[in-house]
Amino acid sequence: MSALYELVQNSEFVEEMYQTDAKEFWYRSLTVLQSLFYEACDRPSKPQNLAGLVLTHNPNAIPYSPPASFQTWVFTAKQSSLLNTKSFPTDQIHSITIDAGNPANHEWFCIAIASTFNMLLIDSGSHHSCLFSLHPQPISQAIAHLTAHLRQPEQRQELESQFAQFKLQEPIYATVSRLYTIMLSQPISRELPVPEIQEVDIIKSLTHEVKTPLTTIRTLAQSLLRRKDIVKAVKPRIERIVVECTEQIDRFGLIFEAAQLATSPVPLESTSILEILSQNTERWQMQAERRQLSMEIITPESIAPIRSNSKLLAQLLTGIIDRLVRSLPSGSKIALTAATAGDHLKLQFQSRLGSIGEDEYPMLKSVGQWLMLQPETGTLSLSLPITKALFQSLGGKLTVRLHPTATGYDGEILTIFLPFANANQ
Repeated sequence: MSALYELVQNSEFVEEMYQTDAKEFWYRSLTVLQSLFYEACDRPSKPQNLAGLVLTHNPNAIPYSPPASFQTWVFTAKQSSLLNTKSFPTDQIHSITIDAGNPANHEWFCIAIASTFNMLLIDSGSHHSCLFSLHPQPISQAIAHLTAHLRQPEQRQELESQFAQFKLQEPIYATVSRLYTIMLSQPISRELPVPEIQEVDIIKSLTHEVKTPLTTIRTLAQSLLRRKDIVKAVKPRIERIVVECTEQIDRFGLIFEAAQLATSPVPLESTSILEILSQNTERWQMQAERRQLSMEIITPESIAPIRSNSKLLAQLLTGIIDRLVRSLPSGSKIALTAATAGDHLKLQFQSRLGSIGEDEYPMLKSVGQWLMLQPETGTLSLSLPITKALFQSLGGKLTVRLHPTATGYDGEILTIFLPFANANQ
């Protein structure tokens, strides 16, 4: 079976929060979960009904002793982890043994269900990120995935019976707003070591501190857009907030990926470049149109798979387009062409500049070795050497040169070479 993280990662109702090795978002979320549990216990319920249900990888994932009206289902291959139950009554815990080689055995997860809220939390140590959702769709999907591990009919019937006592509902705006307010105000309780401060440490901290509030703002804005009573005149402005937050989150996500290169190699696999381009074309063109630019993507009907990392490559291409869009004057045109060059795929960006005055061309300033700053807009982007290093981690190469004056284009030429998947076979 696949891991829970991969199962729900691409859901539109799941947010991905980046964190360091200290897992600060995971522990902050559990603190919020504790306060929500206390609130659920204060509400009156029938004696035969449960106040809450928890599915997790470890009984001690919840940092306090739950009341008798809570049931905990633990999915683990480590039997010894159940010995340290401390004040947990044994009849509150159901132990489900999973295979040691199961991907789910290597991730932290907590699914909490109560009469007043639902919450999904999945940490993936290999990705330095944490998935979070309050929506019924990914929660139901995750529970169905875990139920498949129940080999005994009695256990399956018991879990389904407990789950049936709760009706998963979309969180109301007031609940989402309150939850994120608590989450952002909670201090990190774990004691963290203070290493020697290096530029890469600053980059990681910066991306985390920027992406967390932006993700919160985007989630709140998206919840507003789902309301039926939203005023039509306000809707386009909220949609603009979502777009701007998404672009900034993606920008800092790429910066975070670059910082991870120092400790984590990039996994490579067979990748369809046509699929990446088709999935992002509309978004890239809309991004260009918002700044009065035009963009054209020219590809052959078929291209052999390349050996790359689809997620990182999509982020890199989005970063290049973002840099071009923000640096070119209005009226400019961007062309992206894909072609075969021996054992490599060649992606080439060319630009034709619109009318521009002598003082209108945006200036870029270096911020250390990693980042470039555009003072007029405050936009941060990766420096050219770091961008080249990222393409090298994909087995590729990035070159930048100016157009010859005889061509129909007059801006930069950015050329990317990526190896085909069968090039070394």
